[in-house]
Amino acid sequence: MRHERSFPCSNDQGLCDYLEKAWISGQLDEYADEHFLIKALENRLSSFLGFQQMIYNDPRFIQWFENSTNIIDDSSFNFNFCINLSKRLSLLESVFGKNQIDKFITDQLSAGKGHYDENTFFEAMSEISVLTFYSGRLWDSALYEPPLEIGKIKKNPEARFMKKYSGNRTITVNIEVKCPKFPEVRQGERKIFIPAFLLTEKGRTAVQSECSRHSIPYCSPRVLKLKEFLNSAADKFSTPNADTFNLLYINWSYSDFPSNGFLEAWSLLTNEINGLLTQPAAALSVGVAPDVFDKITAVIVYTEAFEGLMFSDFRYVWQRNGYGPRFRMWVLNDNLRNAEWKDESRILFETTGMNPDDPSSPICLMDYNIKNDSDRTTAGEIGNILKDFALCHAKYFVDA
Repeated sequence: MRHERSFPCSNDQGLCDYLEKAWISGQLDEYADEHFLIKALENRLSSFLGFQQMIYNDPRFIQWFENSTNIIDDSSFNFNFCINLSKRLSLLESVFGKNQIDKFITDQLSAGKGHYDENTFFEAMSEISVLTFYSGRLWDSALYEPPLEIGKIKKNPEARFMKKYSGNRTITVNIEVKCPKFPEVRQGERKIFIPAFLLTEKGRTAVQSECSRHSIPYCSPRVLKLKEFLNSAADKFSTPNADTFNLLYINWSYSDFPSNGFLEAWSLLTNEINGLLTQPAAALSVGVAPDVFDKITAVIVYTEAFEGLMFSDFRYVWQRNGYGPRFRMWVLNDNLRNAEWKDESRILFETTGMNPDDPSSPICLMDYNIKNDSDRTTAGEIGNILKDFALCHAKYFVDA
């Protein structure tokens, strides 16, 4: 059994105490040998699912390479990952209790145990990142997986935080975290075009044909993933009152478009033509449940930087790139959204550290596998042609 072997990660200064205790107690015994955490603890991790995307998510990633040769400093990453994950798990235990985090380590972080699934591991890491962001602040109480009974089915969000706010108000913040499973893409090794808005039925065929004419593979927008996440979150939330805030975080990191990949989800959710959250008729047309608009206070979509993964630190989404920070937040309640925009309310900003964003214009994302300046010019021309063509086939809705 794994716990019968010595803890493999250097812990001279107690930086990995939490993970060492988990190792010794046997909590990691059923983890697969190929599990991300086991490989990192044993300093065997040199690549992982989504590695290429994560490299391009962070413009400062070069500092974690050896001699700028694009060869990762494995030992540096592995050690930093382990000590920071150990600290984050210790923090979560101090907030939610030992039994809850022991169960999380056994059931979720294990990512299938002997049937290891790295996507599932990244889902668990997304939860750790967001929940430690909230756990690091002062709350009067916090619950992990607070029970919500609907009929005979028990469902729950990831966590609930409560505190006195101002005057006699006590606010409640419920958190749900989602992370889609995308096929692994090696950045810069394929071409792709994705319209990030809904197309008509004929339009989907027409745009796909136009992409083929320009030798660009077409990818349908991942709208059904968003529908699934919205409906699942609504099932786990109760209808909030004025002092309850139900927040859905969607980690869109491991997609075809590093760094700005979250813009696909953002446009699908908020574009002014047929965004799922800005045009309820569009949402209903793809199966989004009506109570999504009643139960979810805000949706945050984001792309995680490589350093965010290494340090298990959600704050790295505030890293700026050519499109601003690596997140967007949409507030579904019109009155609250407008009040936050006008600074008549600051409760969401003080809770999330984010201001509501303006809705997106409909966008398309394209990777042309650019090799030189000529490719860059051609990519710009083809991208404009395909975007204009796709917009001609956008699906319009009229809300009743």
